[in-house]
Order: sequence, then C-alpha cells, then structure tokens
Amino acid sequence: NGYDERFVADGKVFRENDHWVMFYFGVNCDGAHIMVAFSTDLVNWTTDPEPLYKAGGHPGDLDKEHAHKISLVWNPADETWYLSYCAVGTNGRGIGLITSQKI
Repeated sequence: NGYDERFVADGKVFRENDHWVMFYFGVNCDGAHIMVAFSTDLVNWTTDPEPLYKAGGHPGDLDKEHAHKISLVWNPADETWYLSYCAVGTNGRGIGLITSQKI
C-alpha cells in the first residue's frame, strides 16, 4: 500500500554533506508521486514512506494525476534549490516547480 508499490523509476542521486539523497518517482493506484531515499554508502537505502510531493498537491489541479520525472538545480545567487517535475492533470501536461532552501 506504499506510494511506490507498483514501480519506481528515474532515480536522481545527489551528495548532501555526509550522505546521499535519491529523488525518484513511485507509482501506486493513485498515480505517480515524487519520493526520496537516503544512504550513507550508496548500497543500503532508507526510503521515506511518505512522498516528498504527492500528486494532486497543486491547488490548480496541475498535477492531479501524476507528479514525476524531476530535475533539480541549485542557484547559488539566492541559495535555493529548484525542483521541476512533469505534472499531469485534468488539462494535460505541464511543468511544476517546487523551491527549497534545503535539499
């Protein structure tokens, strides 16, 4: 009954201080969601059971069906991470954007 019970894909791995962070999308019966896992050795991973971002989180239904296929960019000028993702909603496909000061 997990958010990635059907399958996972498109893992992106980044170094964060003393550990590794992997963003990927997981699919269950509710759609595709942005997931995250952590590792200190790139072999053993601990997955957060809750999505980093759950499909349907956009107030305009931009990603009502799926939120997947991320790209992550660091902007040193404003010290912000920009995570864009493919959004699939009631009006077709679009690009969603999530920002954060921390990875």
